[in-house]
Amino acid sequence: MSDYDLKQLEGFLAAIEPNLRGYKHSTFSYFALKKGNALYLAQGRLGLQGVPTRSESRYFESRILKVGILRLSELHRSIKQLIEDLLAGTLQTPHGELLFLPEENRHYSLFFNPFHAEGVPYQNRHTFQYRQMQLHIRGARREQIDPLSLAWELKATQTPFESVQELCSEFGVGQMDGDSSTVEITAFSVAAIGADSSVTGTKAKLVINLANGLDRARASIGYRLIERNTVVRRSTLSGNDITWEDFPDFQRGEAELQVTAGAVLHCIASHDGHAQHHYWVADPTSALNPFRAVHHAFDKNLEVLQELVTKAQARGANARDLEISVAWLLWMLGFRSTHIGGTKRTEEAPDLIAATPSGNLVVIECTTGILKEDSKLAHLFERSEKIRQSLAACGNQHLKILPVIVTTKTRDEVKSELDQAYKNGALVATIEDFPQLINRTLLYPNAEQLFAEAEETLQRLQNPPFLPGLEGAN
Repeated sequence: MSDYDLKQLEGFLAAIEPNLRGYKHSTFSYFALKKGNALYLAQGRLGLQGVPTRSESRYFESRILKVGILRLSELHRSIKQLIEDLLAGTLQTPHGELLFLPEENRHYSLFFNPFHAEGVPYQNRHTFQYRQMQLHIRGARREQIDPLSLAWELKATQTPFESVQELCSEFGVGQMDGDSSTVEITAFSVAAIGADSSVTGTKAKLVINLANGLDRARASIGYRLIERNTVVRRSTLSGNDITWEDFPDFQRGEAELQVTAGAVLHCIASHDGHAQHHYWVADPTSALNPFRAVHHAFDKNLEVLQELVTKAQARGANARDLEISVAWLLWMLGFRSTHIGGTKRTEEAPDLIAATPSGNLVVIECTTGILKEDSKLAHLFERSEKIRQSLAACGNQHLKILPVIVTTKTRDEVKSELDQAYKNGALVATIEDFPQLINRTLLYPNAEQLFAEAEETLQRLQNPPFLPGLEGAN
């Protein structure tokens, strides 16, 4: 192992060490290709988790592959021991021996990302509410998989699957990416601000959920108290200032604060001095955002908005529901929006166009599928260019245009399409982005700031920083 790779491994192990006692529900998923009687690991995922998952240990097997999921406890290995086994080339499991070979004439390549964002490693970090850390291990080149041929084989099995994508999703392996065998070890957050935190009038109830096995005294709730878009107080409640009780799957802590009416709290859950999760808490009946207050009069607690987003994730969902929810959200965030593509006669127009007060435009296509489905991505670029030409013709070429495609798929599901979108100048919003944007409606709307942040994000995605050790990655 090179000095660089060793440093990456040591950095990851040091980062997760304070949380080890909280990772009681970790699971290992794998996708292995058969070669004779041997199983060669093509892709693996170890999720270090502090809360139970619904996934049960099981596997699926066909003529050419084996895919499965196991609890870490079933492997009878610590996290460090499992990594050592992988770097030695062999992992023994109840489902059989998995071979994980190194790169030809080399060792394994390792990279530690202390602020991993699923599928978008260079995205603005502040937009993600949960902290994740990831160690990525790359091994030898794997055999190529023909998705179409394999899809037909999967359909003919005793437990049919529609596609490789569905199979990988079912077992939590992640989408097959690149041409090398890889293992991703992701450490999820061990503390979170509870969704039952609230502000009622001048009384704030702040809740923190902590993984079982961790020391309560090392947990804390930090907060910024915001009044009229200005931070008026910053403070932290230590674990000893919080009232705790035990639940079967976690420890729950609660604290109370006096605040002014209409205040908004930005809360941060931490453990051992490291932020794990952040969340916005406010009284919806006295929100700072007048547009949200108007919407709230007809959609209490934004229940209809969130229901539309949830329904849009279902198979065969109507994309119009997604368009409506995005239009509502844009309006509450301070944009002037038009649902121009919402009729049969204007179906060649973008689904939505939103404008900042200064006139800069966001051109939006919505989809409940992947980005290329129904040529959505191609249409977005074509329609954005048509708008540019129309603006230039009337002397408004100075206005900026930002193409955005919104999908109810996860980042992992559209991972292979992201680079093309960024390269052509479009941002991609996935289902993970909705909670943060909805939380942002608690603050006074500032569309200009959101537009500027979106531009900065796109520039960063188009020009990611060089990451040592990944120069050979595909």
